[in-house]
This record gives sequence, structure tokens and C-alpha cells, in this order.
Amino acid sequence: MKKSITCLLTAVFVAGVAVAEGGPWWKFGLGKRPAQEMSQPECPQGEGRHPDMREMRGRKRPMMSEEQRTKIKAHYEKVHRLAEAARAETDPVKKEELVGQLRVTLMEGAQQMQAEFSKRLEKAEKDVARMRERLEDGEKNMAARVEEHLQQILSGERPERQRHGPGSGGRHERHPEPKPSE
Repeated sequence: MKKSITCLLTAVFVAGVAVAEGGPWWKFGLGKRPAQEMSQPECPQGEGRHPDMREMRGRKRPMMSEEQRTKIKAHYEKVHRLAEAARAETDPVKKEELVGQLRVTLMEGAQQMQAEFSKRLEKAEKDVARMRERLEDGEKNMAARVEEHLQQILSGERPERQRHGPGSGGRHERHPEPKPSE
């Protein structure tokens, strides 16, 4: 009896918190979300859910500009309009003309995608070249850097970390040492 009352009071408390917060009950992990909440916005490139550009394949990528988004949506709508018209057309000559227009439109989209991919590939190749350069430089100076680090540690100095680029320092930003009060 005592356990059932405790469970009931806990359920009422959780429901009361959910109502007070103004949030739906499923955000507190109580059950599954309703189907309408699970639906995603339509993807301009086709079927499936619309991925956030930053979460694609675990890499951070820049968000699309509004202009790019508008162009993609217009292309998508044009393709679907032509496809719908071609499916509905009964005259073989007109249908072939619509299929030709659809083919040209799809080819333009594919060429734009290839051009964008080519730009990204060129950037990646530059990045790889810069990384190889850093690796070679690090291998050349490794013994000297290790020796310098060793001497700093043995002398009691706090070794300075090198920074590799603007604002770097990774997740662990260095905190300045407190100044001794005099």
C-alpha cells in the first residue's frame, strides 16, 4: 500500500512539473512522442528527413545561405512539376518534350552538385597539404622540442603550449596563472 501511494504521488508530481513548465510530458522521458511531433521538415533534395548541415556524417559544415536554400527549393519544385506533367501527358510527342526538359533540368542540378563537390575537394586537398607540412616540420624538430620540454620540466618552469592557429587551444583553454600577492 505504501509503495503504491508513493508511486502515485511521484506520477502526480512529475505531471504537475510538466504542466507547470508548460512542456509536454514526453520531453520528460515519459513515453514516446506523438507522431506529429516526430515529423521532420521536408528535405529540398528529396526523401528522408532534412539533416541539419552541421550534423551530417559527424562533420561540422557551414549552414546553407538563404539564397542557396531558395535555389535548391526552386530546382526541386521545377523537377517535380515537370515530372508530374510528364506522367499526366497522354500525347507521346509532348511527353517526350517534357521528359527532355526534365532530363536537362536534372543534368543542370547534377553539374551544380559536381561543381560544389569539386570546390570542397580542392579545399580538402589544400588542407591535407598544410597538414603534411606541419607533420614534416614536427618530425624534423621533435627531438629539440622534447629536449626543451624536458629541461623546462626539470627546472620547475611551466612549459608553454604552442598554439596552432587563430583562437586555438582546443577544448582546454589555458587559464592564466594567479599572480602572487606582495
